[in-house]
Amino acid sequence: MRADRTVKICFIGGGSQNWAPSIVRDIIFKEGMEKVSLDLRLLDLDMPRAQAIKGLFDVKLREWGVDRVKVAATTDPAEGLADVDFVLITISTGRLKAMSHDLAVPEKYGIYHTVGDTAGPGGWSRALRSIPVFSSYAKLIKHLAPNAFVLNYTNPLAALTKVLADELGSRRVVGLCHGLFEVYHALQAIFGLENENDIDIRFGGVNHFFWILDFKIRGRDGYPLLREKIGGRTLVELLDQTHMDAFGWKSDRLLAGELFDNYGYLPYLGDRHTCEFFGCYITDLKMMERFKLVRTSIAEREAGYKAAAERIRRWTAGEEADVPLTQEPSRETAADIIKAIALDERFTDVVNTINTGQVPNLPAGVVLETLGSVDSGGFSPHSAGPLPDSVRATLLPHADLQVRTAAAGLSGDEDAALMALAADPVCAHLTISDIKKMGRELIDANRPFTEAALRREPESQ
Repeated sequence: MRADRTVKICFIGGGSQNWAPSIVRDIIFKEGMEKVSLDLRLLDLDMPRAQAIKGLFDVKLREWGVDRVKVAATTDPAEGLADVDFVLITISTGRLKAMSHDLAVPEKYGIYHTVGDTAGPGGWSRALRSIPVFSSYAKLIKHLAPNAFVLNYTNPLAALTKVLADELGSRRVVGLCHGLFEVYHALQAIFGLENENDIDIRFGGVNHFFWILDFKIRGRDGYPLLREKIGGRTLVELLDQTHMDAFGWKSDRLLAGELFDNYGYLPYLGDRHTCEFFGCYITDLKMMERFKLVRTSIAEREAGYKAAAERIRRWTAGEEADVPLTQEPSRETAADIIKAIALDERFTDVVNTINTGQVPNLPAGVVLETLGSVDSGGFSPHSAGPLPDSVRATLLPHADLQVRTAAAGLSGDEDAALMALAADPVCAHLTISDIKKMGRELIDANRPFTEAALRREPESQ
């Protein structure tokens, strides 16, 4: 892409209260992007939400003195996607009304989701609900914007990114998540580092469940240094703090410490996600109490959305809010990726991409989280190397589940979907008949939300 052209971006889910304000701001003020004009299209089935984001940036662009950016809101995919260079996706099929079933139905069967958007029956349900919607958007993108690069933020990230990549090509599609940033944050705290560039990490796994295979601190092997820092303590005692991520969710890292002590490798440090990949941690309330695994209720999520909507209202009205919307960038990488492609530069960070050999002892075709690079030619994952057998064993069931769920969701084969769920470690305490009963309840609960979304009815999104 020439640096003197207009870069056209469609934001599917452009009315997102949590994602849109920061990501749009990041793109506008990314160093180097002042060389181009921006045509930002907020595509959302809920026009009032999209209009709220448009109204926010109409005000802020005047306030910031920026005149090279056009922001439009639409509910029409043809208008939003036509000939765009980039597509960002941050949608939730059925929103919290649909997600309430992802939590409530498994609870009847003794599965107590902490998050419920990636793994276990809750993540499986969310995937099946969204796969037809993502397949529909992938076909629209292929028709309306065949040269577009697609950046997906929607969970379950791996399965939905796979649907997009299988339709549009692995070089043009990436899934983005901020999980590794938490590991950088912890290592910086442990070693007293001001800059994460002092840390080199080699890691691999699936989204929300990866392992740090090796790392270096200013060129020195990290694991010996870490064990020296730990001394006679535990990892949890070394960290000695409860971490709160960018969205306000807390993790006490007791599970991360448990896994490190037993596997010898650091896992993703967000316990509230990691626990959902194991059978024992979210099927026993006493175990959850032991590891301080706190469930996030639908009511708490609703409160978060209301707070975000109020924040947007205050920003737009010029009133003081709990968090200001400044020109300072977030740690999210969408803007870095768009800049690298648009200006023909190179950028390296976390990517979720199809496994083409970056982890040779996990199945080809599964979406994995590793380091990767992007330039004008697209996304290139870096080799993480083969996983140690013990670590590989924890990931294999979820790699298999991802591929089988994606295939079942695309084909509409409910029996195949149910048998995929039967292999989920979180369901190991249940009989096959009970797993199928639970799965059918979730499928039945999903059906109206998926059908409404495919008809592009606003209340579904």
